[in-house]
This record gives sequence, C-alpha cells and structure tokens, in this order.
Amino acid sequence: MTVGVRDQWDLVVKRNDLTVSEVRDAPRNRLGEGEVRLAVERFGLTANNATYARFGDDSVIAFWRAFPGPSGYGRVPVWGFARVEESSHPDIAAGSRYFGYLPMSTHHVVTAEPMARGFADTAAQREFLHPWYRTYEPAGDPDPLDDRWALLHPVYPAAFNLADLLEQQAALGARSVLITSASSKVAIGLVEELAARQVPLSAVGLTGGRNTAFVEGLDLYDTVASYDALSSISVAGPTVFVDLTGDPARRTAVCERFTNELCHTALVGFTHPTATVLPPPGLAGPEPQVFFTPAIEMETIAKEGADSYYTRYAESEKRFVEYSASWLTVHDRRGPEAIADSFRSLLAGEQAPNTSDILRP
Repeated sequence: MTVGVRDQWDLVVKRNDLTVSEVRDAPRNRLGEGEVRLAVERFGLTANNATYARFGDDSVIAFWRAFPGPSGYGRVPVWGFARVEESSHPDIAAGSRYFGYLPMSTHHVVTAEPMARGFADTAAQREFLHPWYRTYEPAGDPDPLDDRWALLHPVYPAAFNLADLLEQQAALGARSVLITSASSKVAIGLVEELAARQVPLSAVGLTGGRNTAFVEGLDLYDTVASYDALSSISVAGPTVFVDLTGDPARRTAVCERFTNELCHTALVGFTHPTATVLPPPGLAGPEPQVFFTPAIEMETIAKEGADSYYTRYAESEKRFVEYSASWLTVHDRRGPEAIADSFRSLLAGEQAPNTSDILRP
C-alpha cells in the first residue's frame, strides 16, 4: 500500500571535504518482501551528526556504511521523524509514523522486523550497526514538542545514563563532577538530571570562552570556567571527569591538572573538530573508560527490566524537553539548500549553543 508519494532525492556530501554537497535524484525501486519506504518528515542537527561524518571512514565506527552514497560521497546520518509512505510488510501500516536513524534524504527504505517498541531494520548492509541505530520507535501523531524531541531524543540517553553512573560514583564517595563541553545538550541534560535527582555532587563546567555567559545563565553548574582558565579553578575530590570534547589536548590538560583528585574518567563525546576516537595514550589519573551509550543502556535494561527503565527514562526526558524551551531556540528550515547550509554551519562551529535547526526535506 502507498500513501502520499512524493519526489525522491539524496543530499550527498563529499567525504574528503564535508563542506561540499550535491543533490542527487534517488531511484524509486520496487519494494521487496518485508521492506518499508519511509518518507522523511523532519530531523535535527547536533554535534552528533558532525561526528558521524568526521569519523565516517574510521575502522571503529564507519558511519558512511550506514547509508552509502555514490563514489567519493556519503549520506550523513541524522535522527528524526518519518512516515511510512509504502509498506510491503503486513504488520507495518502505511501512514504510520516513527522516529529513528535516517539519511539526509527525502526517503529511506528499511527491511522491517516488528518488535515490542516499534520495529528493527534488518537490512544486511546495516547489520554492522549497534541495534540502537536500527530501531524505529512509534511516534504517534505530530506534537508541538516534536522539533525539540527531534533534537534532544538522540542525545538525552547519554545524559540520563551518565546520571546513573554519577549517582553510583557519588554513593562511592565522589564529591564533584567536571564536565567539558558544558554548553552541549548532553552536558546540560546531565546536570539538569543530577539536580532533579538531588545527587550530592558539585558540578564544574568547562566551555569555550564565548559560551561562558550562556552556561552560567543556565544556573545549573556550581562553577563555570573557560578552557583557558583551567589552571585557576579547583575541584573537590574525589572527582569524576566526564569528557564530551573527544579532544586529546583537552583530555590531557584536565587529567594532568587534577590527577590527584580524579576517581573516574568517562570518555563520552566528540564535540570538538579535533576529536579522536581513541583516547590519548598515557592519560594521567584513573584508567579512562569509554562510555558507549547504546551498550550501557542495554546493560541497564537487562539488569533493571525494560518497563522500569523506560518509565523513569520517559519521565526525565519529558521534563528535560519541556525545560529546553527556557534556553533553546529552534529554527525550522526546509529544502536541500537549507540542510546543506545548516550542516556547513555546524561543521564550522558557528551555531550558538542556545539555537538549533530542524530540517525538513
């Protein structure tokens, strides 16, 4: 069955120069058994998407393999809402709406396998991805908060699961947490969740100089400082270091400055253009732990039970999405030119932390 057919195109990005993009017509191939054609409705752009592109050829991550493009080009992965335009699966209805992992395109074809919370994409070319990236959640009818969900739902699991980690570290005696990229959505979500849980940790946020005033204005951190002021701040040990930059120099500087105070180092994100997948060798302090959110979340669900985990997760995420209206302005943009422009701006670090774009093909 088919609903609301429209023209198809892909926005492809040059893999050796991410600032160069082209719009290519996309073929409308006949669906195979069990396949579903999703019409992309809207998606958000955050530092995550720049990470997918920058590390797309890395042997550890290889995100370009998710949505292959023509030779020398790739389709950047994004997260957003899509509606089933055509379905050859008896249990996936045309017209139904989902949230999941998508390319910068008008459409995306998946091989659907229904599950308790939506369906999984079992297409062979994406088998290398963690199941987290191949799960499509039912989205229901459009909601006034959908633009904010599109931006925050992909990154909030990291904040929520990090809050679990920090709650555990506090119980073991930690007195503070030091967070880099303090203006990022993950960092803001984390400190807001710690405050909601009343976790007894002093929160220290490090950020770029131009973002200091914004981070201070959130009134979530106990201390805010620029990276340049690292040598002038102090922390109450034992301290947990949560790095969201992925930048080797930033990681090294923090670990050397607070070697004696650190009790745990969690390497989480890659917000900075100079980020690397692997940590720098010989990092001072405790052995750094790579915090891969999809795996951590699955471990937590296995221990806690899906119903319990998703209930408390949903309550926290809803509160944070609503809270974002107090500090995050969302701009609605449409068409491939707007998408390409927004992505270039993201790569260049031009987007202020209190604004984000929602894109519609």
